[in-house]
Amino acid sequence: MNKAYVSEIQRFCVHDGPGIRTTVFFQGCPLRCRWCQNPETISIRPVLLYNPELCAGCRSCLDACPQGALSADENGLLVTDPERCTKCGACCDACYFLARKLSSRPMTVDELFENVMRDEVVYKNSGGGLTISGGEPLIYPDFNYELLRRCKEAGVSTAVETAGLVPTEVVERFVPVTSTFLFDLKLFHADRHREWTGVSNELILKNLRRVTDLHDNVVVRVPLIPGVNDTAEEFGAMMDFVSGLRRINGVHILPFHQFGAGKYSLAGMPYTLADLPEENEEGVARCKGIAEQHGFRVNLGGTGFLSDRKTASM
Repeated sequence: MNKAYVSEIQRFCVHDGPGIRTTVFFQGCPLRCRWCQNPETISIRPVLLYNPELCAGCRSCLDACPQGALSADENGLLVTDPERCTKCGACCDACYFLARKLSSRPMTVDELFENVMRDEVVYKNSGGGLTISGGEPLIYPDFNYELLRRCKEAGVSTAVETAGLVPTEVVERFVPVTSTFLFDLKLFHADRHREWTGVSNELILKNLRRVTDLHDNVVVRVPLIPGVNDTAEEFGAMMDFVSGLRRINGVHILPFHQFGAGKYSLAGMPYTLADLPEENEEGVARCKGIAEQHGFRVNLGGTGFLSDRKTASM
């Protein structure tokens, strides 16, 4: 693949692997988690984001659209015809007030590698490097394999944050070019996993087991969702499974928050969990205790990343 859709490049990150890192977020994800904090990256193609509060009604975007996909309703708000819109970005370029933008843009490996390596000195002084995330970065296997290969060749550490719903051979392929795997685990019980993410977790669990067979630096990350996977039964089942794997270098618990709720309206998508409370201290403490009882070192929110590897083998 010559190009991939890159949603965002975040510099000086400290939660996505050891040291100071650049985290690259890619467009596209095979899961449909109902609590997703980045819903604009679910689609495999860029999503047009529109913030009417920033729109000044100048209508420059209407004139710029080559497909005639834009019109104004009776209240003066802009309406996009999805059948005509090709996500070309012309309306975004013409918007003086940044009310319109695309969720991602295509980049080549050369462009992205050059961008990432601007902070090479920072990586080497802090023990940091590049983390690829998403969406799901492994849906671009050729592109990201080459990106990580170049980074490893340049002496820069690499991390892959994945939800694991990709062919097993893809996970296996990335083992030699990945310094750290950050493996997201949502739920253990198959029926609840399908209910809340829209997909089966059979392949996900298979790939988690496989990567721990092949790699000695795998961190399990659990987005903790109140009433969904923070119960003793569900979280305990996840930890039972994880403790049976060959090598796990700690568990990260990521408490739920509503920071991403506003993105749904920008993307024109429904959000069904607006009334879900953010994770409380009691739930976090309960799950932290369960993970520790299984012998794992636990980090909350991805902070204080374990750079000194102490593997739990059970």
